[in-house]
Amino acid sequence: MKYISILVLALIISAAAMLNGCESNDVAGTSVCVTLPVNKKGLLEFFTNAGCNPCIAAHNYLDEISESTYDTSLIIISYHTRYPYPFDSLYRANISNNQGRSDYYGIGFTPQGRLDGVNTGQFSAENWGCQINQELNTQEHLKITLSKQFDPNIDSGSVTAVVTLVNALPANDNVIHFVITENNISYITSPNGITNPNHVMRNMITGNGGETISVGSGVTVTKSFGIAPNWNEDECYIIVFVQNPTTKQVFGVEKIKVN
Repeated sequence: MKYISILVLALIISAAAMLNGCESNDVAGTSVCVTLPVNKKGLLEFFTNAGCNPCIAAHNYLDEISESTYDTSLIIISYHTRYPYPFDSLYRANISNNQGRSDYYGIGFTPQGRLDGVNTGQFSAENWGCQINQELNTQEHLKITLSKQFDPNIDSGSVTAVVTLVNALPANDNVIHFVITENNISYITSPNGITNPNHVMRNMITGNGGETISVGSGVTVTKSFGIAPNWNEDECYIIVFVQNPTTKQVFGVEKIKVN
C-alpha cells in the first residue's frame, strides 16, 4: 500500500512538472508544445525510410503540426534514407542528394531530425514539440523573401531569394541551399504504410553542399529550376535556407509554392 501511494505521488509530481514545463495541445494522441507568437521561421530536416515502423508516428506528428499548430513558421524537408529498407523508392529516386544530406549529418538510423541544424534526439511529440517551440522563439538572424516565375507548359522557371540581415551572424563562411520538395506523393508499395508522404526532398538545386553566400547587409540570389514529369507541380515547393557548413547552424529559411 505504501509503495502504491509513493507511485501515485510520483506520477502526480511528474504530470505537474510536464504541465508547468510547456503548454501542450493534445490531438489524436500526440502532444505539441505551443507558444505564439514566434520570433522567426525554423527548418526541420526529417530523415525517414519507407521500411521504418517507428517513423510512422513521426510522419503523423509532422503532418499534424505543419497543417495546424505551426502553420508556416516551421518548414519541413523530409529526406528518405537507405535505413532500414534499401529499396525505398523515394531514396532511390535521388540517391545522391538523399545520401549526401544523410552523410552530412551522420545519419545512421531513422527516424531522426535536425532542427536548424541541431539534433532533436529520439522522437516523441513532447520532446520535438518543445524543442521546436523553443527554437522558434530564439533570435532571428536572417529574413528571406522569395519570388518565382514558373511556366507549366515547359515545367521550368526561376526563383529569386532576397536575403536580408536582421541580426549579426556568428559565422560568415555560409552557404545557401535551394531545395524542391513535394507533398502527397503516391507510394502504394511503402512497407510501413505511409502511402502519401509529405515534404519529400526531390532535388537540391544547389547540390549537397549548397553555394557560398556573403550576406553583408543583404544579397539577392536567383536560380533556375525544373519539375520532373512524374512530380505534381501543384504539390511542389521551393525551400531556401542559409546554413553554416561547419557548425551546421541554419540562420534563416523560407518556402514558396512552385505553381
